[in-house]
Amino acid sequence: MDTKPFGHDLDDNVMSDSNMLGGARLPLQAFMHHLFEEGANQSHLDQRGLIDLLQTTISDILKNEVIESKMVLNATIDVIRLSSSTISLKEKLQLALEIILSVPSVFGLNQGCVFLVDEPNQKLRMVASKNFSDEQIGLCSTVEFGSCLCGRAIACDGPFMFVPERDDDHVFQTSKAMPHGHTLFKVKAMDSDQLLMLVNLFVADQCKEDPRTKFFVESMALALSVLHSLHVTNERLQKFNLEDPLTGLANRRIFQDRLDQAIRKAQRNNESAMVMALGVDRFSRINESMGRAVGDELLTTLATRLSNTLRAGDTVAKADGDEFLLLFSIQNVREIMPPVQRVQNVVAEPITLGGRELKINVSIGISLFPDDQDQLLEKAKFALKNAKEKGGGQYHLFSREAHEKTKFLINLEQDLRTAIDRGELMPYYQPKISLKNMRILGFEALMRWPDPANPSRMLAYPDHFIPLAEETGLILPLGRLVLETACIELKKWLDMGYSDLHIAVNLSARQFADPGLENDIIQVLKKTGLDPHYLELEITESHVMSDAKKARRILESLKSLGVKISLDDFGTGYSSLAHLQDFPFDRLKIDRSFIMNIPTRPTNANIITAILQLAHSLELMVTAEGVETEDQQQSLKEGGCDDVQGWLHSKAVPAAEVPALLERYNRNG
Repeated sequence: MDTKPFGHDLDDNVMSDSNMLGGARLPLQAFMHHLFEEGANQSHLDQRGLIDLLQTTISDILKNEVIESKMVLNATIDVIRLSSSTISLKEKLQLALEIILSVPSVFGLNQGCVFLVDEPNQKLRMVASKNFSDEQIGLCSTVEFGSCLCGRAIACDGPFMFVPERDDDHVFQTSKAMPHGHTLFKVKAMDSDQLLMLVNLFVADQCKEDPRTKFFVESMALALSVLHSLHVTNERLQKFNLEDPLTGLANRRIFQDRLDQAIRKAQRNNESAMVMALGVDRFSRINESMGRAVGDELLTTLATRLSNTLRAGDTVAKADGDEFLLLFSIQNVREIMPPVQRVQNVVAEPITLGGRELKINVSIGISLFPDDQDQLLEKAKFALKNAKEKGGGQYHLFSREAHEKTKFLINLEQDLRTAIDRGELMPYYQPKISLKNMRILGFEALMRWPDPANPSRMLAYPDHFIPLAEETGLILPLGRLVLETACIELKKWLDMGYSDLHIAVNLSARQFADPGLENDIIQVLKKTGLDPHYLELEITESHVMSDAKKARRILESLKSLGVKISLDDFGTGYSSLAHLQDFPFDRLKIDRSFIMNIPTRPTNANIITAILQLAHSLELMVTAEGVETEDQQQSLKEGGCDDVQGWLHSKAVPAAEVPALLERYNRNG
């Protein structure tokens, strides 16, 4: 048997004791560390990218190297490539050992083993072996530090130990054992001096240490170190992808997998499953007032408490923000209350945070299988949203009707945005009729959404799209559109000879609070050339009474522009007649709810009479909305109401139909 080490015929100048590699002239240790760090520091490189970088660089360096050196470096790359596999570390090390022993002419015996270092317990634990008998595997499965050759090697000062002859003190010796020696080398972590492994390679008897042996050992030690480092990184990333980093609970991905399993089990056994989405009410206030660290402490405390409520087979996971997800297997849907009560009870217990004892409320959304069929997680989160919107501190079961309504609103919002971009929404105009002379004294501009193909048909009614526009902020561009278009149209009608008309435009809550409102009005009046006193701005009671002082400042500022101010829907909000004198109103509009039942309900008539008397004492004009019958109009006229608005005279009409109304009421009035 050839007992020479690999590469014995190479000139020592090619691979000297300083471990220089060809034209690169870098020490092997420094070269590998540098390459590893460069790859690791490039965020766009994944592990495969790092491995490819190593292989490409080594290939460039070894273009002029001898075949044995190329084999060693190729083996180095093959070992590192194992890190991208999804198999266990033990399986990777077994394959790595076989790669190391497969390099031709290295040690000849094709036998060896790999130990992981158990530093706390001062032991070596064998995880890979090649050509070991069952007896050898049993004897060497665990080796204490200091005992046997391997135990002594881990304590030696150098990175490797070369034993040229058979070691009689080895834990196993058999009569059939061939003459052999050992090359043992340590594997350290890439970023520290921590010992990770010990490798014991059986070598041909009388094999001596030389620079090539040293080169091989260092190459393999570094390859195994990189392999271990990338494997640990993989495990951490996998754990990060499967667990919530703050609480250690399963994340949404794992929860969904367990939910799928629970549904399959429920289908097989004719059982049920319950998904619970839980959110901390007003969690953002805790973060803002007490700090994010306290908020994190709250979430970790809740995670522990919720975990303690689970039975075997149940799951708790952490979702986004302050939300948790729980999965319960139940026999039937009648069993939902015990889990809900357990969760509510454990959450209700006080929590000490930041030195203060707090009680928190949570909202809970619930979906059930098979009742809610599929998408249970999304449906539970939808039910949670509903519970929070209702004030929190409660649980809601998923409602198909509420879900369909939400889907309708989502689709409506998209259609509304498209319609605004296409200019499909426009103001219609409803006349106000003076009860003194039955002439049209002005119009209220009301937003409508007609079908472009059939303008007499509405695609959506204001009761649906106006609240949605308010919620989404689309009311601001819509409001500017109505304001400008209405002023343009009124200027046309005035120029046609219809004098003494005004146009009323509603201001939404968002518009009223918009700092740019006053400038918008100034620009529109300037652009259209409309005198300000022809423009009337209508606001509701809720705008005024939510912050009376601020509202008064805004109204006085708007009033200074020369426009008129009207209080709309009076009687439905928070104000009282006494508050009217505190604001610069010009007109009061009585809500239609008071008009419907006169003259059949005397109480309503008495209320309207009181409103009219006080409003007139404050020098306010009064408009009655929603007038639909002659009797209603006559009663209002007798009570002294100034003007009326409603279907008795006309519904809201497009601008093109306004001249006909003016011709009917004002030419011959």
